[in-house]
Amino acid sequence: MGIDAYLAFIALGLIMIVADGQLLYHSGKRYLSGVDSEGDSVGSMAKLVTVLFHLVMFGFLALLSVLNFDFGGNTIRAVVGNLGILLLLLALVHAVTMAVMSQMHDARATDERYTRPSTRSTASTNIQLQRGPVVAPVPGQHGRDPRLSPSIEDQMN
Repeated sequence: MGIDAYLAFIALGLIMIVADGQLLYHSGKRYLSGVDSEGDSVGSMAKLVTVLFHLVMFGFLALLSVLNFDFGGNTIRAVVGNLGILLLLLALVHAVTMAVMSQMHDARATDERYTRPSTRSTASTNIQLQRGPVVAPVPGQHGRDPRLSPSIEDQMN
C-alpha cells in the first residue's frame, strides 16, 4: 500500500471512528438520561464510555495501518479491504459499547426503582402507622389499636 493509500485509509478511518463515537455519545447520553434526572452524572458517564470507545478504536486503526494487507496489490482494493476490516472491528466495539451503556442503564433503573420511595408503597405507610407504642389500650384509655402487618403479597407490589 502506497503513501497515498495509507493516508486515505487513516483519514477515512478517523472520520468513521469520530462519527460513530459522536453518535454513541449523544444517543448514549439521551438513553441514560431517560432513567433519572441527574444530567451531570449521565453526561460524564456517557463521556467516559465514549472516550474508552475512541481509544480502543484509534488503537485498532493504528494497528491496522501498520499491517500489510494488500488484497490483490491494487491500491483501491487495499484501501477498501483495510476499511472493511476496520468496519468489522468498529461494529464489534460499537456493540460492546452499547452493551456497556445498556448495563449502566439497567443498573441506574434498578437503583432508581429501589432507592426512591414510590407513592403507592405500602411499606412507607406501614412504617408511619407503626410509630409509637403498639399495645392494646386499657378500656377507657386513649390509644391506638394494634394492627397486623400486611401480608407478603401486599409488600411485593
